[in-house]
Amino acid sequence: MEHFKITEVELWEYISKSADASTIQKVEKWMDSSDFDETLFIEISTIHNHTSEQNPSVENAKQRFFDSVKPKRAIWKSMLKYAAVLVAIIAGTYFYNTVFSNNQIVVQTTYGEQRSIKLPDGSKIRLNALTRLSYDVDTPRTLFLEGEAFFEVAKDTVHPFTVTTPDHIKVTALGTSFNVRAYIDSPTTETKLLTGKVEVTSETQFKETFVMIPDDEVIFYKSTKEVVTSKMNLNTSRIAWKEGKIQFENKTFSDIAVDLKAQFGRQIRFENKDIAATKFTGSFKTTTPIDEIFEILTISKDFTYELNQETNEWIIQ
Repeated sequence: MEHFKITEVELWEYISKSADASTIQKVEKWMDSSDFDETLFIEISTIHNHTSEQNPSVENAKQRFFDSVKPKRAIWKSMLKYAAVLVAIIAGTYFYNTVFSNNQIVVQTTYGEQRSIKLPDGSKIRLNALTRLSYDVDTPRTLFLEGEAFFEVAKDTVHPFTVTTPDHIKVTALGTSFNVRAYIDSPTTETKLLTGKVEVTSETQFKETFVMIPDDEVIFYKSTKEVVTSKMNLNTSRIAWKEGKIQFENKTFSDIAVDLKAQFGRQIRFENKDIAATKFTGSFKTTTPIDEIFEILTISKDFTYELNQETNEWIIQ
């Protein structure tokens, strides 16, 4: 009997209708097999339906669920009983977000996706791939960021604009434009300032206050708690991802892998720590296939790579 193993990434792509033909075929074969995990399917569907719009409608979510699934007739009846569970979960989550969380707004992107939003105060934000931004509707200038985003802040001298990251780094601005990169699995948190002035502080990680002026870059290294300040390289794109590029300068392969995962939707696992710690400099279009990026990197450092189809991850040796 043939067995199927589906990753959460593939399932998310299928439910969000961003999967390629081979992934669609793989997921549907899995759904029609004895390996089908209905609980996992419900969980991923619920997350997608709830985060795909700011004011989710239970009925719309229910309809989107059935429209996106398109299950085989043999398992259609078994899926019906989960619809009520799905609607209950969505309704309960919506109630929690609108009442108990004081109208918290959450905006997020998936693999390879970018999204632009405008806050009530006129500030503009562009989210990079695999990013989650949240704020309370009553305090839209106080935000929490997990991932990467570019901010163009509307000036307001009375209400400072703050962005807090998962590792408790706070970036405070009045009227300015800056970029924050704060992926959880990245070894660093980075702030780049284009215009205006910002302060970088933390109540738990360091005592200093770093005041940034245009073209400054502040990098916090999570493992050592070290903060490094420098000037951006003006010969390269300062905010490359906004221009459709994956760009890195003297970065470790393990940190580059965070950006590659966000763009291409596959985990990268290093079986050689020396390769993971190797530093590279390069610039690629986001349309460049990931295996081509790997191949070019092998020119400066010899390593091998392969895609594990079962686990849907790249193995670097």
